[in-house]
Amino acid sequence: MASCLNLFVFSFLSVLFISNSQISDSINGVVFPVTRDIHTGQYIAEILLGDSSEPIKLVVDLSGSLLWFDCSTGHVSSSRSLISGSSSGCLKAKVGNERVSRNADCDLLVRNGAVGIAARGELARDVLSFGSVSSPGTVDLLFACAPPWLLRGLASGAQGVMGLGKAQISLPSQIAAETNDRRRLTVYLSPSNGVVSTSSVEEVFGVTESRSLVYTPLSTGSSGDYVINVKSIRVNGEKLSVDGPLSAELSTVVPYTMLESSIYKVFAEAYTKAATNAISVAPVAPFGLCFTSEVDYPAVDLALQSEMVRWRIQGRNLMVDVGGGIRCLGIVDGGSNRVSPIIMGGLQLEGFVLDFDLGNSMLGFGRRTSSTSDS
Repeated sequence: MASCLNLFVFSFLSVLFISNSQISDSINGVVFPVTRDIHTGQYIAEILLGDSSEPIKLVVDLSGSLLWFDCSTGHVSSSRSLISGSSSGCLKAKVGNERVSRNADCDLLVRNGAVGIAARGELARDVLSFGSVSSPGTVDLLFACAPPWLLRGLASGAQGVMGLGKAQISLPSQIAAETNDRRRLTVYLSPSNGVVSTSSVEEVFGVTESRSLVYTPLSTGSSGDYVINVKSIRVNGEKLSVDGPLSAELSTVVPYTMLESSIYKVFAEAYTKAATNAISVAPVAPFGLCFTSEVDYPAVDLALQSEMVRWRIQGRNLMVDVGGGIRCLGIVDGGSNRVSPIIMGGLQLEGFVLDFDLGNSMLGFGRRTSSTSDS
């Protein structure tokens, strides 16, 4: 059985690195390929868990507290075991999860952040395989088995969620504890060649990419989400009359950036005024501003810890082709009374290398410089 498992691990990792040629083939850390689901805009990662020959497809959730999936169908592993309520693993799960029940088994509250629902899950353990073809590795991984109905709203074929938050049993925290490495998370989102890794940007993409990143302070919100501060918003270089700083949550389960309603109103008026060469048309849901013109649309800048440090949103990170010659602004009205006035969605994160330096509470960001990144 062991030799068969090792052979499958080798085959799986070979496919992983061949199909993701932008990743260094000498990497020894945990690396998962990521693609975008065309229908939901969610990002799907694949992992190899236990002695099953089938990878598990998981929706990537930056703010998720743990990895969970539906253990009842599709994925069978004889090495999987439930965690007892008196174990140290259950104690870890209890931190930040008030709904953990320490009975015979370790029950806990599991959340689907894509649609905002939750259910009771059971904490379990299995062996996660990772690494490169030349240097495969394994670690024991805690995760939750959740009921099938919790998959509601997830991309077709997804079996659960890969939680990448700062909780003790999130994927990055567990891998760092097992490998004695710094808590780090490298994320690169794209339609077909994305990656999630607990290795450094330099290890995954090389020295050039690593040195091109700009860093801004990173904090954690009350729900475990990653947050940066936005000092001001500019449209075509003009600063909006919005009081800052504003907290901006980074999300991989929200497809488009959302602004709190009062901010969006100011933003939409400014953008319509700045897009002088564009012809406005009736908006197509969920978007609020749509145009028919093939012009260069004004860029949007988020000034971070200073006006000198800016995250620029333009081009394919800004406009969405909805068909019929209509292009819509991929920044939408997020409603009132939001915890975070800004939620940066997946479209705005695509094409950027993101370095979550969790040990130093800093976020590095920069557009890919390599020509291998897809459009």
